[in-house]
Amino acid sequence: MAVVRLRKNEDRRLRAGHPWVFSNEIDGYEGEFADGDVLDIADARGAFLGRGYVNRRSLIAVRVLTRGRDEIDAAFFRRRVQRALAYREGLYPGDTALRLISSEGDQLPGLIVDRYADVLSVSVLTLGMEVRRDTLHEVLEEALQPRAMVLRADSPFRALEGLPLERRWWSGEEGLRPEVVMGGLRHRVDPLAGQKTGLFLDQRDNRRRLAGRVTGAHVLDVFSNTGAWAMAALGHGAAAATLVESSRPALDLAEENLRLNGMLERSRLAQADAFDFLADLAGAHERFAAVVLDPPALVKKRGQLAQGLRAYREINRRAMQLVTEDGWLFTSSCSHPVGQEDFRQMLVQAARDAHRPFRLVEWGYQSADHPVLLAAPETAYLKCAVLRAV
Repeated sequence: MAVVRLRKNEDRRLRAGHPWVFSNEIDGYEGEFADGDVLDIADARGAFLGRGYVNRRSLIAVRVLTRGRDEIDAAFFRRRVQRALAYREGLYPGDTALRLISSEGDQLPGLIVDRYADVLSVSVLTLGMEVRRDTLHEVLEEALQPRAMVLRADSPFRALEGLPLERRWWSGEEGLRPEVVMGGLRHRVDPLAGQKTGLFLDQRDNRRRLAGRVTGAHVLDVFSNTGAWAMAALGHGAAAATLVESSRPALDLAEENLRLNGMLERSRLAQADAFDFLADLAGAHERFAAVVLDPPALVKKRGQLAQGLRAYREINRRAMQLVTEDGWLFTSSCSHPVGQEDFRQMLVQAARDAHRPFRLVEWGYQSADHPVLLAAPETAYLKCAVLRAV
């Protein structure tokens, strides 16, 4: 097997458990190989550190698959998939929507698998997984026996790996829109055309934070997508919900979901730009006892941090102006480069701009089926702050 050798002192992060080797940490390669192949990883003295697949076109040149000398074959992936499934047993009883494999968090870097009832949404993000796509299909088919699989190979991360973008039905019955249960609520999912992989599963635990805080409230759900936050609020006793979403297909699916749960009569749906809509509400002097702010990632890479934080600051300022006295703001960021302290400082500035004092009641993170690798802070991407106006 070919070997990638690290520069002197560049093995410390890897030894601490981080799963990536960056191109500037590499001293050189030994042996013949093609990008996508598995290589042994060695430190500057030649000591074995593990095995991973390589892509010299990417800034992350090697992604670690194992710290041992495992053969990277179908049996290896079968074992890893079974471990990922075993971790999730009993995690969310009664839910039929679940993230089954979460890339580095399950030691399968570049592979994400979400289950929507008997349909799998499979995201292949890296060259190392792309060249093993047939093996992965076989292993998933064998382990889960789905009715259908959707291949979502359209992430911008693939462009960084030199890979083409595609999204299609991969196998089984095409055109399925499964109905799933999440948190006791029914959701219709479009696994092919829906945002992310069809449903935002990572906020599941944070939606529970609405309990006891929105009873009798009129809740404003901004960037509502298919209505998961609004339905959770109504399920926890909210009197009414206003949903704001710019995507017509997402809003149509939100309407269908609200109808499925008998909540449509208590809901108002608005197709609008969130920034403009919040400004209009402020101009009309409308106020809400609870506001949910769950925007898409506004910072895609580190170089966009300052600009993205300004956008977060502005949308949070506008939301804060709409919260009643003693009202609640549930505000999130799913941007990887935005750290928790970055987010907190942004909220401090937004509250100052809004001339509104808030208490920080608690922090929430991504749900347990999106595991965080302790040594890889990049896998802890979701921040949810629960604030109360004073």
